Amino acid sequence: MWILLAFIILLGFVYWYTYPRLGEVLLVAYQKRAMQQARLVRRRYSINGISLSVLETEGTRDKRKPLLMMVHGFAGDNNIWLSLAALFKDEYHIVIPDLPGHGHTGFSPEWHYKVSDHGKLLTALVWRMGYQKATLIGNSMGGYVAAWMAKHQASAVASSILLCPAGMPSKTKSRLDIMLDKGQNPFFITRRRGYHRLLSMAMASGPYIPGIVKDVLADQHIARVSEYQQVFDDFVSSGYIDEKELASTTTPVLVIWGGRDGLLDVTALDNWVHCLNCDWEIFHDVGHMPMAEAPGRTYQRIQHFLNAKKQRQAA
Repeated sequence: MWILLAFIILLGFVYWYTYPRLGEVLLVAYQKRAMQQARLVRRRYSINGISLSVLETEGTRDKRKPLLMMVHGFAGDNNIWLSLAALFKDEYHIVIPDLPGHGHTGFSPEWHYKVSDHGKLLTALVWRMGYQKATLIGNSMGGYVAAWMAKHQASAVASSILLCPAGMPSKTKSRLDIMLDKGQNPFFITRRRGYHRLLSMAMASGPYIPGIVKDVLADQHIARVSEYQQVFDDFVSSGYIDEKELASTTTPVLVIWGGRDGLLDVTALDNWVHCLNCDWEIFHDVGHMPMAEAPGRTYQRIQHFLNAKKQRQAA
């Protein structure tokens, strides 16, 4: 009896001492495996004085394959694209940057974080890699960046796919809007439970994330909150995208939105469709991150859009 009790106490101590370090091991193992499946490696490019960390297709570049760039949202990083990238690995040379202020690229108070700053930096990255154009897939803030590039850096953009993009108002307030109206920003958190709430606002379905891994992600997010505040202020100062400028965009655009998006309400889609001559789709059972919640369906819809574009160009 005493031996069993001592063993249980020992297990409890080991669990307490290692929590959430075991979650870090699980997270790193998953990311490493997912990178291998997508055939991605981590590299750095010096762009405009910033050492930009990216995930990129391994090996030498095959210029017969077009460039596909994936752009994450605010407080995210390039790991969010791993599931979708694995589906595109045979058709494209893929590059997934960590935007300044995020991920492995890191933060500096001397940098600027407006949408236009990100857009100019990513355009320079396309050319630095030796390509003339890239197909863009952007989510949330990254969707705003992709839309800005489609208009203002059109010579560097073949097509632009926007997943729940920021940049336009919605008719119905989202959970995020309601909290911001009350002076509460769910991104600026000090406790793990706040991060869990943020995840519930962002994703309505899958993928499953073990609680111990959620706590690791929460700790990583909390450690960067002071940096995110400057990034957020710069992002918000960009304002909404100019509707008249958007209406004159000639770059082919696809907009996909999750019907259960808690951060940016799906009714914003009406404004995008009104301004753009674009293709669009609503995934009614998905939240703010279609690429993570429904990567297979997102891949198929994007492929349908890109194949239709090729057929029109060939006609």
